[in-house]
Amino acid sequence: MKFLKYLPTAALVVALGACGGGGGSSGTTAGTGTGTGTGTGTGTGTTVSAPTLTLSLVDASGNEVTNRLLSQTQPQFLKIVVKKSTGDAAAFTRVTITLGSTQAVLVPDVSSQLTDASGVLLMRIAPAAVTSSGAVQVTAAATVEAATLTQSYDLQITPGTVTLSGLSVSSSIVQKGQSINVGVDVKINGVAAASNSVAVTFSTGCGAVSPASALVDDAGHATAVVQTSSTGACVISASSSGASSNPVFYTVTAPPIAGLQFVSATPSLIYQAASVGTNTSIVSFKVIDSIGATVTSGVKVNASLTNIDGGINFCGSPSSVISGPDGIASFSVCAGTLPTTVQVRAALDAPNAGIFTLSNLLTVQTGLPTQRFFDISASKFNFYAGGYFTSKFNGNTVDISVFAADRQGNPVPDGTKIIFVSEGGQINSTGQSSCLIASGRCSVSLIGQDYRPMGSKALGGDPRPGRVTVIAYTDGEESFVDKPDPVTGIYNNRYDIGELFEDLGSPYIDKDESGAFVSAYTNLVTGTNEGESFYPMPAGATGDKTCPANSNVGLSVVATCNNQWDGFTKVRRQIVIVFSGGEIGQPGAYDSTIPSRYQTQVLFKSKAAITVQLADYDGNPLPADAGLSVSVIPSTSDCKGTLEGSQIGSTSEPTIHTATLESCSGGEIIRFKASVSGGSGTKESSFDVTVP
Repeated sequence: MKFLKYLPTAALVVALGACGGGGGSSGTTAGTGTGTGTGTGTGTGTTVSAPTLTLSLVDASGNEVTNRLLSQTQPQFLKIVVKKSTGDAAAFTRVTITLGSTQAVLVPDVSSQLTDASGVLLMRIAPAAVTSSGAVQVTAAATVEAATLTQSYDLQITPGTVTLSGLSVSSSIVQKGQSINVGVDVKINGVAAASNSVAVTFSTGCGAVSPASALVDDAGHATAVVQTSSTGACVISASSSGASSNPVFYTVTAPPIAGLQFVSATPSLIYQAASVGTNTSIVSFKVIDSIGATVTSGVKVNASLTNIDGGINFCGSPSSVISGPDGIASFSVCAGTLPTTVQVRAALDAPNAGIFTLSNLLTVQTGLPTQRFFDISASKFNFYAGGYFTSKFNGNTVDISVFAADRQGNPVPDGTKIIFVSEGGQINSTGQSSCLIASGRCSVSLIGQDYRPMGSKALGGDPRPGRVTVIAYTDGEESFVDKPDPVTGIYNNRYDIGELFEDLGSPYIDKDESGAFVSAYTNLVTGTNEGESFYPMPAGATGDKTCPANSNVGLSVVATCNNQWDGFTKVRRQIVIVFSGGEIGQPGAYDSTIPSRYQTQVLFKSKAAITVQLADYDGNPLPADAGLSVSVIPSTSDCKGTLEGSQIGSTSEPTIHTATLESCSGGEIIRFKASVSGGSGTKESSFDVTVP
């Protein structure tokens, strides 16, 4: 017979009883008589036990703690013993421990471990903190031979009493920036605290404590390090779980002054004296000690310049100052008249005169814009906008750029404003008719629209419509030729009496391109009144003298110069932009006001080549980006034409184009075709020339 392995013993006995007994003869069934029967029954079985798990609390010696009181000072362990049903040890069996309260912790904090070869597991348990109190239920669970075993065990925790004593520092005098060690003895209920059982906080106002919360070691001692950061008489104390120590005093002394640091030069780029840019920089240094910290007590700092080219100076302010509470000593540096670089040398006063440093390079750059270094250009001279006798188109633009430098060729200060005035169309730069110099240049857009100029009837004026003069000007100085000082031989980059200069008078916009100011004239097409304008100059910068015939001829109104060098004047340049038409003008179809020299015409023709001049009906060039091609009619002819270039190109005058011919016998037509884009459409026009 087979038995269930874990059936209780009593059940086994009952089962065995049911199997015993026997029977003899039943006797007769008729007459009288007696019958007897005897029988015996016997049965045997084996008693089987279940696996077991026991849980108890023991001390470090293995003795059971019968009062179940969890100690604040002595190491204690949960002892779990696991056995198989045979009574043998359940070796290397996983046991899971669960704590019913956070007042206690397992050390280490792992919830499961294996039994050893003897089926025993010891897990250390301790109060979570010295202030922990109350009951804690411990539950151990394991699975042995497919049976789940659990056992619960209740423990009691009472809070401990912490005392701190023997607070000490490794040194009573320390230099700022150095560190000191601090320690204190910790006891719980009069017994040295167990390792990691109590956290101690050290407090001081003279530095940072690390770690912020120090755990006791196995000797019941807590230690930390103070990194000092301030000077003076200092105090340190320790506290933990409501307990505190007597304070200990120590002194932090100031480290010696060790150096100077360059902090900043604001700005690092300044502009020559009398220029429109910033002419002064503030150069700052910091006094530091041996640990690199700021010296807050006032220290005398002396400054000097590595050069004084062009008159660089300290702006009349002291070259010796006392550093402030932030350790900063600052000096003002003013530019001279020469572009150069300079450094400020800062040194401490005696007895630390050997401590010094240099600033970063401070750059003195650029003066005012000067006439010789003031220039203007356009992205193209001719664009599709149209004049009087041509088709018109609004909205196309041309970029007009100004380049401005001082007399040394350095870019003028960023932010210098350039003013533009246009004879026609619209000048626009983000809603303004001016632009600000950045890196020596700035640009505006000229938009093609009305007003479209109609040509001049004045003597020397250009009669063609659609030609727009744009003037740009700004504050600057007249160009001069510097001479060396007769004593020092140094060029000071400033005007001195007797030096040659280029006089400027009043600027004006030369609408009719005559090269001279004309206050009133009539246009050639409609006979309406026109006139040129001039613009104001700084007080005293003009006069009634004849302007010299130099490189600035045509830039000033006649007889408005003053024969004096002016450091504040208006530098200026002009440019002519053409509002080109969209089609090739045909000979014989031009208005009589357009001179023949500006009209479309054949300049040369032979069987080998044909050269033409192409112009619109205003006598101006076609747009710069107009496409240009050549073809032969009839297309079946052996004659072939090749054109140099495929666009009109940027220019302010009619353009000349040559078609090279091959195998032409004469009579063929060479067609020059131009394509002009405007909006969503393209205008095409042509000019035909017959091969002779």
